[in-house]
Amino acid sequence: MTTRAPVRRGGVLTPLCAVQFMVILDTTIANVALPAIGRALELADSSLQYVITLYAVTFGGCLILAGRAGDLLGRRRLFVGGTALFVTASAACGLSTTPALLLAARTAQGLGAALISATALGLLLAIYDEGDRRNRALGVWSALGATGAGAGLILGGLLTDALGWPWVFLVNVPIGLAALAWTRILPPDQNPAPWRGASGRGGSLDLPGAVSATAGIGLLIYGLTRGQQEGFTSPAALLILIAAAVLLIVFVLVQRRSRSPLVPPRILSHRAVTGANTAILALTAVMGAQGFFMMLFMQGILGYSPLQTGLAVFPSSLMAIAGSALATRLAGRVQPRVIAAGALVVVGVAEALLAQITPASSYATDILPGYLLFGAGLGAAFVGSSIVATSGIAAEDQGVVSGLLNTAQQVGIAVGVAALVTAAVAHTANLPAPGTAAALVSGYGLGLLISAVLAAAGALAVLTLPRRHAV
Repeated sequence: MTTRAPVRRGGVLTPLCAVQFMVILDTTIANVALPAIGRALELADSSLQYVITLYAVTFGGCLILAGRAGDLLGRRRLFVGGTALFVTASAACGLSTTPALLLAARTAQGLGAALISATALGLLLAIYDEGDRRNRALGVWSALGATGAGAGLILGGLLTDALGWPWVFLVNVPIGLAALAWTRILPPDQNPAPWRGASGRGGSLDLPGAVSATAGIGLLIYGLTRGQQEGFTSPAALLILIAAAVLLIVFVLVQRRSRSPLVPPRILSHRAVTGANTAILALTAVMGAQGFFMMLFMQGILGYSPLQTGLAVFPSSLMAIAGSALATRLAGRVQPRVIAAGALVVVGVAEALLAQITPASSYATDILPGYLLFGAGLGAAFVGSSIVATSGIAAEDQGVVSGLLNTAQQVGIAVGVAALVTAAVAHTANLPAPGTAAALVSGYGLGLLISAVLAAAGALAVLTLPRRHAV
């Protein structure tokens, strides 16, 4: 059983949440700096996308592997290693003088981010027993995750304008070093011997499963991104997606035959895990698509600067904190699946409101109400879904469950942007005057309306779960 020091639990939560916030921040903080990076490093516009894509692909692709490796090798060990790698790679990004160095460092950042996210949540689950304390910890965790992306847009604009593009990466160095100094208070791994699981029953890392899952998920995210940018009928996007499908099929076959599968069948048969992951997948698909459409709308139609756009999103981030806090307080009295479902319904209502935008929309009356509702629902949905997914999970499986949750988030964002942007573009192309602002906004509105339907589907997925879950 994991040794705990109750008086230090709040202190233990600090480095875990600080580094997780840093990782989420990095998914968007570089977006605003892309033009400046391109000018400084003479990186062509067609290659600039890889500054974002390589991070996302490596991050999303390695999460399940990182979670399972933490179960077997020790979560504290890999969390510290991942944080050190992320800090080093961030410094390399900021000091890059060539495109090749920057892109290689961004890839290393993604691997560090995967190690951090999967093992940090696994550590949180191991440190806190199920109940109010864990729910409060998950509330803080969810609030920071829900606000990190929005904060990245604001901070990216401020840093790029004030200090230059390298600081969108170098800002991670002091945060990461402080978190590393704080990790000494984390409880030691209870499985110091390599390849021994947290339960002490031992085990081995399923290398064929790890390779096929990591490559398959990474190629899926990359293929969806390429498809959204070039069209899903482009040869490159099709080949990448076919390769991803083949690898994921191989992964499933390997799992059926492996003596120590990367994702044990008992996890996949656990309805709470699958239902909550479905809800998270829907939620993050909505979040990714909404962010894409509203960025285009506010900057391309309303004429906002990147910094103004970030500030416009900020109230939603504040409401995400409030929603997380409310869900945490309710968790002791209301079933988490009901909280998650109700919050997803709120998200759906918010998307339906935002779908009414026109080229003449006002921020105060047409955008802000939807953003406030969305933020509150987003924070509460993350808390409720996380509690559902992690309840009743054995100690030796907490890492892989963490990896699955984080993977659902990354895949959901990629799928949401790819699918809904494709639908919006097709809708706009079929209008009489497809190049006008009205036609573009009509496409954005359709995408947001489909997002509302996705949120409702996520609510249904988690609401139909049984009241009690057992592995």
